[in-house]
Amino acid sequence: MGAGDLMTSIKNMKGKGILAACLVLGVALALVGLFWPTDAGGRKNDSDGEITAYTQLLEERIRALCVAVDGVDSATVLLTLEGGSEYVYAKDGSSTGTSVSETYLVINGENGEKTVKVTEITPKVRGVAIVCTRGDDPGIKMKLTSLISAALGIPSSRIEIASGS
Repeated sequence: MGAGDLMTSIKNMKGKGILAACLVLGVALALVGLFWPTDAGGRKNDSDGEITAYTQLLEERIRALCVAVDGVDSATVLLTLEGGSEYVYAKDGSSTGTSVSETYLVINGENGEKTVKVTEITPKVRGVAIVCTRGDDPGIKMKLTSLISAALGIPSSRIEIASGS
């Protein structure tokens, strides 16, 4: 094997090494993409933070409603939701003869392409648990159950009230 053949072999090995490194990097990025939540526009999805904030807001509003009732001085509220938020995006539809084609409406924004969100459907309340002063009093329990049922649009069977300090 001559010096020219050796150089050609080294160049071929370098090319294969770079190709292998790119392949490994591509697979790693693809795997990260599978487990990194993103929205339709490719940005990180903060729905968990939004759901937590939404839950905390509802809990605080229910707590305020409870302590507004005569005889209830303090209340602790736990609220559970069914699933997460659902987003409705604008669609651009066209029809040709018998076929209809729909695609999401995308606009070019400051940070690249972005889908157009029309609305967000908040998750439904699954149930409410309340621990409050005089929560064992039947009159207080009935008032709170009726108020929360009406405010959240859930049946009274999904509301539980207990006494606490």
